[in-house]
Amino acid sequence: MRTVGDIYPSRRDLLKFGGLGLAGAAAEGIWPLQAASGSKVTPRGNARNVIFFELSGAISHVEGWDFKETAGTPKDLDMRPVARDLYMSQLLFPRLSKQMSKFAIVRSLLSHEEVHFRGQYYLQTGRQLNLAFAKEIPSVGSVIGMELEARRREKDTFPTYLSLNLDKGAAGALAAGFLPPRFSVVDINPESAVKGGALDEKAVQLLEERWRLLKALRDTDRSRAPGLGRDMAGYLDYYDTAHRLLTDDRWPASFRLADADKLRYGNTSVGVSAMLARNVLAQDAGTHYVHICHPGWDHHVQIWDRSAPSHHYKLCEELDPALSSLMEDLAATPSKTNPTQTLLDETLVVVMGEFGRTPGALNNMGGRDHHNKCFPALFAGAGVAAGRIIGRSDKDGVTCAETGWHRKEQPRIENVVATVYSALGIDWTKEIRNTPSGRAFTLVDPLGPNGFIPTDEISALYA
Repeated sequence: MRTVGDIYPSRRDLLKFGGLGLAGAAAEGIWPLQAASGSKVTPRGNARNVIFFELSGAISHVEGWDFKETAGTPKDLDMRPVARDLYMSQLLFPRLSKQMSKFAIVRSLLSHEEVHFRGQYYLQTGRQLNLAFAKEIPSVGSVIGMELEARRREKDTFPTYLSLNLDKGAAGALAAGFLPPRFSVVDINPESAVKGGALDEKAVQLLEERWRLLKALRDTDRSRAPGLGRDMAGYLDYYDTAHRLLTDDRWPASFRLADADKLRYGNTSVGVSAMLARNVLAQDAGTHYVHICHPGWDHHVQIWDRSAPSHHYKLCEELDPALSSLMEDLAATPSKTNPTQTLLDETLVVVMGEFGRTPGALNNMGGRDHHNKCFPALFAGAGVAAGRIIGRSDKDGVTCAETGWHRKEQPRIENVVATVYSALGIDWTKEIRNTPSGRAFTLVDPLGPNGFIPTDEISALYA
């Protein structure tokens, strides 16, 4: 007879399945939070969901969304105009070129960081790494989980913050920091996830019997529970969440992938991740922030060498069908909460790497190195002015020639994060004051590497 363990992972495996984010369950959360608004801003609240599509390792921007013909440009890219001031390779992006009418492009981003771990940490937290406080810093997704908790419905069993493949990135899946463990990420390995199945009747009965016994033990020990601290409360909350999730038919349904979809998206890690992101959001079961990690873009060596183990051609062959199909399906899937809208209408999609890659001639190993001075990102959905290009790099793609928004300073990751928070209706200037260190935590940190920086949303993305 099959048991729950045959079909679903054990508690230990579930903790692994949840990725490094559940390490937050080992840290004592601060609750209730002492919070106050920092300044008067009006969040847009124009999105119910966000998909953050991280091209981990940093895609070469001058062969991507900000094409510049240089000494390092290969001759086979078949560059063609897609829109005004937008040229794209028909070899690398034959399908994505047709989806670019859905995107706005910011071409003037600046990163404080220029190494992968720090850069990816920066993407996940919206702030520079400070080792003195790193343990208490929550990820953007965990902050969203906290901020959207009041909006969760009784029927919402899915985690608010879900990530796919973040364990493959340099920074891993970051924890909830000082926030309670229930706001931790559930990081899913896409290859393993699709091998699961639904609980049959006997397995459900066994699960419910074990749950009954566990509940009886808890009731017996209830008088001791307050003395066990917040750590134990966090683990008990995790058990409750897992039980509700494992007995919800919508969860296994999200992991069933049609062969036709595998063909369209590409049966690759990033293709499966994009399919799962679509499925989870389409269920409307409580997930509102999905972080997809597509690793491998760090091509210091042999970036255009097809004989190399990894190269730009290969990564683009994976990205093009995955992102294109995701955009097609989001635009074609009706919203479950508003019949006049699609899933794309209520979902902000952000696509970017942690920085760009050095323009111009290739290095002495036939690759491109790290470049944080000016690089682009894509934005779509949830009211974004599709087709708009914001900011401009110089003729070689090295420095910023025009910021493209109301500030003289280039927009940074902080401004991308503020845009995400604003879209979800979150006041990004909010401060939390009872942190473990006693240092106020502002949702978007106004302190840059050389002094205060603007923390505005990128309002130029909207009409």
